[in-house]
Amino acid sequence: MKIYNFSTEPGVVTGQENNPDLFIRRTDFPTGYSEADYHNHPNSYEFYVVLKGKIKFESEDKEIVDATIGSLVYFNEAEPHRIVMVDEDVEMLLIKRLGATKA
Repeated sequence: MKIYNFSTEPGVVTGQENNPDLFIRRTDFPTGYSEADYHNHPNSYEFYVVLKGKIKFESEDKEIVDATIGSLVYFNEAEPHRIVMVDEDVEMLLIKRLGATKA
């Protein structure tokens, strides 16, 4: 059994060193952050778990999701998406397959 504390600093929670399949990173985005372009991960699903703040995600078909504390946002393999706007400073967990590529 292992316990990880992801409430203090951004960074990798679990990855190649301690898990052969799963990558988990705690990440922060400041208010006003956005991504101009869509991206996808051809070989991995992607989960975002919002720990703090408010963020908007957009899929390529223009569906927008508002995510707040406690929200889990899921993207399928190769599903284009982007961060539209961070409305309040955000702390999130990013979860995907180890070795996921970005396109």
